[in-house]
Amino acid sequence: MKLTVQEILEDLHAAEIDCQRFEKKYGILTEYFYSAYTNGSLEDNGNPDYALWAGAYEVKLDREEIYRNLIVIRSPLFTNLPNLKFEDVEY
Repeated sequence: MKLTVQEILEDLHAAEIDCQRFEKKYGILTEYFYSAYTNGSLEDNGNPDYALWAGAYEVKLDREEIYRNLIVIRSPLFTNLPNLKFEDVEY
């Protein structure tokens, strides 16, 4: 799959907004929710929000990794950030 830098950032921001919405609704930070969700200690009782929340967090983690790898691979970006232009980013 090819993503532009803009698409990576849009996905990341949308996932963060989704996670924040669930955090406000359930009163727990996403990291703690996700840990309980994935290790089976959370009783979800079929709550569809939990799968959506976990999915949003996984997208966030994935896009952060892609972005981090992009920055590390192209470290000169730090000195030339205002002129940054990418056509496509492949992962």
